Amino acid sequence: MGRLFNKRDFLRLIGSAAVAAPTAVVAAKTTQKDNKSSGRENAAYERIMRTNILRCGYAIWEPGLSLDPNTGKLTGIYYDFIDAIGQHTGLKMEWVGEISWSDYPTALNSGRIDAMCFGAWPKANLAREVLFSDPTYYLPIYAYVREGDTRFDHAIDKVNDPAVIISTIDAELSSELARTRFPKAKTFSSPDMSPASTLLLNVASGKADITFTDAWHGDAYRKANPGKLRVVSLEHPLRLFGHVIPVAKNEYSLLALLNAATAEIIDSGEFEAIMRKYEQTPGVLLMRKEDYQ
Repeated sequence: MGRLFNKRDFLRLIGSAAVAAPTAVVAAKTTQKDNKSSGRENAAYERIMRTNILRCGYAIWEPGLSLDPNTGKLTGIYYDFIDAIGQHTGLKMEWVGEISWSDYPTALNSGRIDAMCFGAWPKANLAREVLFSDPTYYLPIYAYVREGDTRFDHAIDKVNDPAVIISTIDAELSSELARTRFPKAKTFSSPDMSPASTLLLNVASGKADITFTDAWHGDAYRKANPGKLRVVSLEHPLRLFGHVIPVAKNEYSLLALLNAATAEIIDSGEFEAIMRKYEQTPGVLLMRKEDYQ
């Protein structure tokens, strides 16, 4: 069985790598024109200061954000965190609508939303199109296979084989890993905005051999479905991602505001209390190391 990422491993990886600081409602044409990042810098920030409203797009990806299909109510770490940002800055946080992972850079840069408020992962290919806030917490990414499958233990490169099928979701990390690190393998792909549990279900049901997802979802699935999946034993996780808020490419003042609020909420201990509320197993969610420690 693979081990969970412990705090010593986490701090060691953070120390050796640079850490980069998932149906939209269309705004009025005048607001879109005001917010387009292809024009002047900080246009969205200036409108936010005038109206005192920050408009959030989001994607559903637990534990950052969950949606109750019966009530339509949003909950999760980032729901509470965004609410805290509103309290600390005096801004009204308006949840505009759900936007797919592949569409959110366009939604930001066209002015449809001001920020993507679900705890995105700061991937380098997206950094060409958007700016990322400082991270709040981290999630290690592990590989998952059916119980009893030990082919890839301490030999993850064996996944790069035409005989291997990887469970992926379009425009999500699993598809990026399959494309860049294991290009010879086949994929069994699910549509953009599919829940993370789809990745694991496809492996458990035999549609795929392996998948890659975060420790929170892997832990939740294995608890609900004992004896179905195991973590591939590796020395380190495949990836480690901080959760951030993306904004449009030219929104430097808005980014500075969000970073200041993030630091205040983390340093006060408020964010850790929010995070622990949604942590199902200790150590699955990794707290950002505070500057004062």
